Amino acid sequence: MHILIANNIYPPIMAGGAELIVAELSERLVQRGHKVTVVSTCSPESEPYPVEIRNGVEVIRFFPKNLYWHWERGNRRGYEKALWHLRDAWNKDAGARFKKIIAEYKPDILHTHLIDGMSAVLWRRAKQAGIPVVHTAHDYHLLCPRALLLNKSLKICETPEAFCRLYRKWHIHTTRDIDLFCSPSQFLINKHLEAGLVAERTAVVRNGITLPANIEKNYDKASILKFLFAARLTVEKGCEVLLEALKLLPESLQFEFSIAGKGVYADKFIELSKNDQRIKYLGYISGAEKDAIFRKNDWLLIPSLWYENAPVVIVEAAAYKMGIIGSNIGAIPEFVEHEKTGLLFEPGNPVALADAIMRAVNDKEILRNLTKFTPRILSNSSIDNMVDGYLKHYESLRYNK
Repeated sequence: MHILIANNIYPPIMAGGAELIVAELSERLVQRGHKVTVVSTCSPESEPYPVEIRNGVEVIRFFPKNLYWHWERGNRRGYEKALWHLRDAWNKDAGARFKKIIAEYKPDILHTHLIDGMSAVLWRRAKQAGIPVVHTAHDYHLLCPRALLLNKSLKICETPEAFCRLYRKWHIHTTRDIDLFCSPSQFLINKHLEAGLVAERTAVVRNGITLPANIEKNYDKASILKFLFAARLTVEKGCEVLLEALKLLPESLQFEFSIAGKGVYADKFIELSKNDQRIKYLGYISGAEKDAIFRKNDWLLIPSLWYENAPVVIVEAAAYKMGIIGSNIGAIPEFVEHEKTGLLFEPGNPVALADAIMRAVNDKEILRNLTKFTPRILSNSSIDNMVDGYLKHYESLRYNK
């Protein structure tokens, strides 16, 4: 089978978990004997970008004409972003380029992921060519220009502004060209259905990652517990809440806390670490360094303020036999069972977060019992399970079109 996969960026360009999932899926499909072509984007200066082969995956990159490349959208003015979104609502240039790719490569299935920067025109061109369309939503791009469902104050958006309402109405309208709408969480699917999603079918397919081996931890020993926060250091990830919670912890409380990531809150965490020897700022981590840090930590914190979909880091934490302290928001409760695989607390409440950390320090019972419950998280989160799930849907659509 020839699968055409579209995502707005692709390794070595990485922004978050979506690119990791897309790359893992693409490469495993190739390993199983399928042909995979990935369509992604590049900067205007990089055109014409040569077709490349990455781990057996054919990768085509082009710049869909717009005011700027979406990867370089930081620090743009409001009117520039508005104009960019207007063009991205239906990018004719991307449609023309994609039509040629479809005609040349003749894929059996189109599977899109993050399409902001290329637009929903991809779905229409595939439908016109008689190709079934699968879309996996990793965020709320179809419902919100920020893709986070947060307002300008970075609070959960309850009353979208006029522009946002029009944006949502149009993007939901375009979903009529989708045959199967997927997501790693039921929560995200439900949010789209509430907004009027018109795709023919929906399905939950959990993200799959490479799981580490030989993880051994002994929580019966009298050792100081180690906590980890690994994320983009931004407001919606709960950085402000975490800063306040850490300041509330008694000086006599024994623990070690590591901050891993980069972003606008880096300086604040660095300053806090200078005044509290229990806290360390590690900066951005990856590869062998990330593996070593996850192996030695006991608890992972996810104090998010936005409707998280299916953070890959939750599965990683479970695989590394870590407990999870997470906000009771979005899809986090789909993965974290309170007092079984971790602790849930009221989002945005630093006192509740501080209480959860203190409980984790003083009560190791949850960590001792993790092995009873973490298989529930890991059972559907292997790469093979993810690939099996998508292949089943591909075959169903391919033979029932």
